[in-house]
Amino acid sequence: MASRPPVSPPPGLMPAIQAMQAGNEAGALAIVLRELPRASDRAPYLALASHALLRLRRPAEAIPHLQELLGLNPADRATKANLANALLESGQFDDALALVAGSSVASLARIEGYILQQQGVLDGAAAAYRRAIAADPNDLSSWNNLGNILTSTDDIDGAVEAFERAIALAPADLPIYFNLAELLLRAERHEARLKTLLEARKYGPDDPRLLTELGLAFAKADDMEQAITTLKQAIDKSPKFGDAHIELGMIYESLNRVDDLAALVDGIDQSAAPAEFAFLLAWQARRDGDFDKAAKLAATIPESIHPMRRFHLIGGIADRRDDAATAFPAFERMNNEALAASPPLVGDSYRTQVERDVAGWSDDWAASWTDVRISDTYRDPIFLVGFPRSGTTLLDTMLMGLPTLSVLEERPMMARTVKLIGDDDLATLSAARIRELREAYFRDAGEYGWDRNRRLVDKHPLNMERVPAIHRLFPNAHFILAERHPYDVVLSCFMANFTVNLAMRSFTSLDEAARTFDAVFTAWNRGLSLFPVSVHAIRYERLVADATTELAPLVNWLGEEWHDDLLDHQQTAKTRGRVRTASYSQIGESLYTRAADRWRRYRDFLEPVLPILRPWAERMGYQTE
Repeated sequence: MASRPPVSPPPGLMPAIQAMQAGNEAGALAIVLRELPRASDRAPYLALASHALLRLRRPAEAIPHLQELLGLNPADRATKANLANALLESGQFDDALALVAGSSVASLARIEGYILQQQGVLDGAAAAYRRAIAADPNDLSSWNNLGNILTSTDDIDGAVEAFERAIALAPADLPIYFNLAELLLRAERHEARLKTLLEARKYGPDDPRLLTELGLAFAKADDMEQAITTLKQAIDKSPKFGDAHIELGMIYESLNRVDDLAALVDGIDQSAAPAEFAFLLAWQARRDGDFDKAAKLAATIPESIHPMRRFHLIGGIADRRDDAATAFPAFERMNNEALAASPPLVGDSYRTQVERDVAGWSDDWAASWTDVRISDTYRDPIFLVGFPRSGTTLLDTMLMGLPTLSVLEERPMMARTVKLIGDDDLATLSAARIRELREAYFRDAGEYGWDRNRRLVDKHPLNMERVPAIHRLFPNAHFILAERHPYDVVLSCFMANFTVNLAMRSFTSLDEAARTFDAVFTAWNRGLSLFPVSVHAIRYERLVADATTELAPLVNWLGEEWHDDLLDHQQTAKTRGRVRTASYSQIGESLYTRAADRWRRYRDFLEPVLPILRPWAERMGYQTE
């Protein structure tokens, strides 16, 4: 069959087409509008007029032309998409949505998804993007936008899949890698985040933002030297003061490498540095102990510095200046910003979970435990527990001075093991199942750096609410409880700039922090009342006042030999590597007592939670007035 000859445009339209081809959209539009009233076939004139208006960024004027054109050919998908976009750009969201709603055409479903996404109708937006993808599996924008929506709805696995599909379609598109990396950071999948950014580096080896993100990923993966190297590369590629300088400075700060921090600051041309440079200067002044200078510098830090960091620094400096009236509101702002930047809480809070668990620890349940004898080659660990900010980091640093101990700081071995237990009843676990769980625990410990030739110390403060599970798996375990005045503990948690996960979310509110303290200590004491657990308490206030007197009985109780390196915690702090807690800066200092009875300066702010904490303080023998 002979092919159909191409349709030639009307003669009167040719000058307009030539003007468009020459980039003269205004001239083309003038010709079309002059010829349109006498055109017998209006469709090509309407198409060119709307096209010119859209290119001139005059979408409102294009709408009537597109509406008439669509009326002439209702099945024209391109015209419908152009009209929907023109309506969007003109702010007529409802009209645009009505035009494309329910469409199975990829371009139209994508527009529907975008509108619903902007309106916050995330389930509807996700459904629309899935329709677009079903029609066109190579729809890059829909895959990427679906990933962003699933991130917002906390569908981590679904979002990862969507971003990975988008990356497969556009492997050189760095913003998609950034979206995926941010998601993996939120999900605390640090190795996967690092792998993603390393893949991205193939396509942007000199991109300063990518190098900065990669440096932070190395830091989260505990490869601090590679983190430093990569952040220095980011600075080399973009020497103007920016995020890489700040992040490198904060890594030096977290590693207690104050000389490196000073060298970084000194290497920056202050005359050309932007206002954000005051952030590093204030940190350096704080480290130098010049708190008045630090306060003046902190007051000049611009809002472009992340508010969590800014208010944490301002509050910390004010606290060292005994200025509670400035410090407490700053910490409130820090915590409010932390919540605002975090995904909304889905399901029960950490405290509620603890309370629910304890409710099931009845006397009858404990009495029903089967007697199981376990024999394997492992020696039961030492569990160093205590509510966060009770001195556990100082104590674990001191214990690192005992050459017979291998101390792991806040690694999730027990959390993983509890997940493996699942819904199984601790009371009826078989010997074979317990051996399997012990093997999994010690395997994880080995992966986290446990020296199998030395006795394991598992330092994780909130393991104190897991007494039944720990006792079931490790009946000969030793528990070291770090004690500190409940008022000071809760205040210190509120003042700490924690990474907001489920448990640490509890400390963004002073009231919730106090209620969480109550729940955790209730769990601890209930566990001790049910099971024959071996416990030795170390009191923070006595430890910082006279470490030898406080530690000697502990060493004897553990059956270890005294070693003078127990008292050289500052040297241990220099060699132990990264500290994963909010106490990183304190453990590099000489022992001090300034943090004891800090609560008295904040008494007025603490007043609402004292009824929750006072019974615990009295039970532990602390002064409450």
